[in-house]
Amino acid sequence: MRRWGVVGAAVVAFGVAACSDGGTAGSVDAGAVADTGADAEGDAVPDAGAEDDADADAESDAESDADAVSDADAVSDADTAPDAVACTSSVTPSRGVVITDRGAVAGVVSGERAAFLGVPYAAPPVGDLRFMPPADVACWDDARPATAFAAPCIQKDFQQGSAEADVVGAEDCLYLNVWAPIATSGTPRPVLVFIHGGGHVSGAASEITLNQRLYDGADLGTREDVVVVTLDYRLGPFGFLAHPALAARDPRGVSGNYGLLDQMAALRWVQRNIAAFGGDPARVMVFGESAGAVDTLMLLTSPAAAGLFQRALMQSGGDQSAPLATREEQGQAYLDTVGCGGAADAVACLADLSLDDLLAPVVSPFSGGLLSADGWGPTIDGQLLLERPADALAAGRHNHVPFVVGANADETAKSVPPGSVTPAKVRLAFANAGEPFTSELLALYPPGTTNAEARAAWIQATTDAQFVCGARRLARAADAGQDEPVWRYFFTQPPPSIGAGGETGAFHGLELFYVFGAVEHLFGGAAADDGDRAVVAAMMGYWARFAAAGDPNGGGAVAWPEYAAGADPYLEIAAEPVAGAGVRTDACDVWDAIAAAAAGR
Repeated sequence: MRRWGVVGAAVVAFGVAACSDGGTAGSVDAGAVADTGADAEGDAVPDAGAEDDADADAESDAESDADAVSDADAVSDADTAPDAVACTSSVTPSRGVVITDRGAVAGVVSGERAAFLGVPYAAPPVGDLRFMPPADVACWDDARPATAFAAPCIQKDFQQGSAEADVVGAEDCLYLNVWAPIATSGTPRPVLVFIHGGGHVSGAASEITLNQRLYDGADLGTREDVVVVTLDYRLGPFGFLAHPALAARDPRGVSGNYGLLDQMAALRWVQRNIAAFGGDPARVMVFGESAGAVDTLMLLTSPAAAGLFQRALMQSGGDQSAPLATREEQGQAYLDTVGCGGAADAVACLADLSLDDLLAPVVSPFSGGLLSADGWGPTIDGQLLLERPADALAAGRHNHVPFVVGANADETAKSVPPGSVTPAKVRLAFANAGEPFTSELLALYPPGTTNAEARAAWIQATTDAQFVCGARRLARAADAGQDEPVWRYFFTQPPPSIGAGGETGAFHGLELFYVFGAVEHLFGGAAADDGDRAVVAAMMGYWARFAAAGDPNGGGAVAWPEYAAGADPYLEIAAEPVAGAGVRTDACDVWDAIAAAAAGR
């Protein structure tokens, strides 16, 4: 289910967009991509040559978080949180058995640690609970087995190179997984809560990618003595459909953002229960990659998430939010497509459809379709999200916590197949930006005279526009809007084996294999070397220390400079980490100017 590929070949939103008939849709708004942030895979635009195949700190802060976001009362607990009812359990806690506020769970013990898999954090969102905020899960009496991952949330199993996809997963999918120490006495451990990516249409906490269980928290938890939590949340229309008919039956009076509400419900579960697993609810770090980083940004700027976490870390993501009116227009287009657009009772019409029918209009992240009306993502609804995240950050209207943001050096490398880009197509894409930007882009990314040179230029341009420069904008905004520290990273480590896929560099999502310690034998190739293992140790250490203290430094690691907008300091993460200043500064200045021009600033 992993979406290696069209993650965004890219954000040159002025680039060539693909049409379903294999033709060219023309140029897109020149600054739509560069507007606020790294716009993540959800804002993927197709490969430049896609004519037949479209391409991709403390604890005290928690007390003041509610005041850090303006209109923090816009969403009350009654509107967004399960109405928890006290449960009692006759089960006696024992090795590998933990009592939660819903009942006991029995995990899988391995040495001095245990994994608790498939733990429900909300009621199954089925029947009348479909297209509704998450509800409280019922109590249970006996120890519930927590020994296997739950099914992923219902989705299409997209595979690169195919326009078709099978429907997999289940609607009953609101479960999380915890990796924790057996001994819960002593000092509570930091807690790392991870949100997976997948363009808000695919992905899962149980995901297997390149023959690796990618988000297995056992290695990270054991090495760093932390508690790791992963979770599933509703995707596609189940997670993000906005429409007036749904708003009319929703206690909030709005619709959409169900996936974000799921994530908040999981974070509330963590606040209520993680101490029983040896975790510290006052030291919770929320982090995500790609669409998961998009959602981390949404949580950072949502008044409803105040106090649910004390640190935030974004890996290769940005802003994929849209105004309510836009999302409702998309929702109407979706209802028209599935045959419910003209129904007297649209909700009843949707309820009568099969899961296959409901998912039929969902477009693969590999197609670049998420720039179209088929895209799914967060809604600026006036309740969960009050304004564009970058504006909220810069103005200080967000949850003030220590913050890390970063990107990889070659994000779109796996989105651009060899031979798919020509020098002429790159020049055409850049021409759509208009002067003076066209000349500046050609100077920054000369397309050369061969397809290989053009491909390299396009990868660099789309990586910068969508990810690297977006990370700088978000770091600058956060630095301007809060006193809490900000850090920026730039991941440059290439994979241990390029296999048959050709040179890839530090592609989108590669850093995940290092954070979770799943770097051996990528692509079925050579084993990781000492340099790769050094990166694993470094990233795990930085991430865990940031969760523990709100500062990634310490442990004898290379010093990571705190961010300041003027110098633009960062840490390059590679086999030998090194601090620097100014990542691709000239390029980012141009992309910022394109964004400002598009926004009329």
